[in-house]
Amino acid sequence: MPQSRTPDPTLMARLQLSVKGVDWAAALVKPYQHQVIEGEWTAHQQVFHLIATETLNFQPRIRRMVAEERPAFVSWDSEGYMRTQYDRGEDIEVLAERFMAERGATVDLFKQLTPEQWKRQGVWPDGRVVDLAWVAEKVLWHALDHFACLLDMHGEFEALQAVRWGAGG
Repeated sequence: MPQSRTPDPTLMARLQLSVKGVDWAAALVKPYQHQVIEGEWTAHQQVFHLIATETLNFQPRIRRMVAEERPAFVSWDSEGYMRTQYDRGEDIEVLAERFMAERGATVDLFKQLTPEQWKRQGVWPDGRVVDLAWVAEKVLWHALDHFACLLDMHGEFEALQAVRWGAGG
């Protein structure tokens, strides 16, 4: 059994800051939000996925770890969810604002934890025993990973934007 721990003291600030650029990145790729880049989700799908993971995966698991003694989690089928629930209806900038609000709700869940609650454990779908500090780190990593994807997409679309900008000058 792994040793439970309290998180790095800077983790809460990092969690809050992890979404600050999502709105900016969403605005950068907005003209191409539904354009596919070979084998990747679109930028719109990336942000839709962030909201779903935050509300249907991370937040419920945090609540269960606080309420239950070492709950065991089943895998969350994000690909299946995207196939059946994905909705192009809202603009990517609206989705980014929703994600930022949901990340705020997740941070609030963590802020309420006592030092002893941070040590509460659960069994991740891959069989690892994890504590809430690990989950907080996973939540942070997930947002940063998709933020990087959005920035990478901007890099792909940048040439398309440069042609448009250069046309008038």
